[in-house]
Amino acid sequence: MMTPYVVLLVNALLRRLGRLGRFVETAHPGQSMVEYAILAALIAIVAMAAVQALGGGIATVFQNILGRLSGLGGGGQ
Repeated sequence: MMTPYVVLLVNALLRRLGRLGRFVETAHPGQSMVEYAILAALIAIVAMAAVQALGGGIATVFQNILGRLSGLGGGGQ
């Protein structure tokens, strides 16, 4: 059985935690938006680096495809 002092202490602690939870929920509403912006910026940087690194190889692949397609339709000469 809990003594009245412990019950009062637990109740006071729960009230403080409840106030702290409400403070955390309402104090920083834009925090998640900042995190999304940082994540979007990092994705954009990775995408730009990938395009820079793979740009020449991708262009070569499309040139090869274009050459083969042009070769298929060149029977009219």
